[in-house]
Amino acid sequence: MESSAVSVRPKPPRPVLLGVLLLLGSTVLGVTIAVLAHPDPLGPDASWMRWFVEHRGGTATSLAKGISMLGGTAAMTLLASVAYAVSLWRRQWETAIFIAITGLGAAALVYFGKLLIARPRPPLADRLVVQTNHSYPSGHALGSIVVVGMVALLAAALLHGVWRALLLTVAALFVAGVGVSRVYLGVHWPTDVFAGWVFGILWLSVCFTFRPVLAARSRAVLGRGAPAGAGRSGAPQREGDIVAAESE
Repeated sequence: MESSAVSVRPKPPRPVLLGVLLLLGSTVLGVTIAVLAHPDPLGPDASWMRWFVEHRGGTATSLAKGISMLGGTAAMTLLASVAYAVSLWRRQWETAIFIAITGLGAAALVYFGKLLIARPRPPLADRLVVQTNHSYPSGHALGSIVVVGMVALLAAALLHGVWRALLLTVAALFVAGVGVSRVYLGVHWPTDVFAGWVFGILWLSVCFTFRPVLAARSRAVLGRGAPAGAGRSGAPQREGDIVAAESE
């Protein structure tokens, strides 16, 4: 049983998916090179920032601060930790490992991206909240799209029809709101947020693309073979439900 589970090899990425990954990678690489060469505002950065500053209001500012807080490091860490704990509680070991790798990878991208690129934030006079680290890429944009996107996609595999569409729509609107709020609050240039989104989509896509590889390796390390009577002719395990739904 053990050898048959390990011998199953996941299919390689489809050409279209590979093309999307290359497009995302080349896009974020191009923006990063441009920021390294010219750390000051790029393209529409200054004009878009000025528009948000000029259209601030009390209600909008409170809403932006609230959305920004919900998309911050503490909230995203809590969400990922809850998803991780639920996976452990349900004995979905492969999903728990996947969540840990995806979340920690996003944190590493934010930390090293800011450290290596060291782009200054917008002028202090335009900021409505205090930020002390560097600007590129936006950690809120990258972290929220990875964590919220990961949890939403895992949960969507268990839903159908309108509920699945509703979940994914709410998740997308939340991630968009987090990114816009960071520009509104004056702590990121639009290109910081754009790069955070693209970085996040790229990392999330890579993680889900190679999730079957991780699942196979996890089963081998954890010594988990398919139980007798399960598989194609029997009822799948709960863990396998999600993997099967995504591999189809």
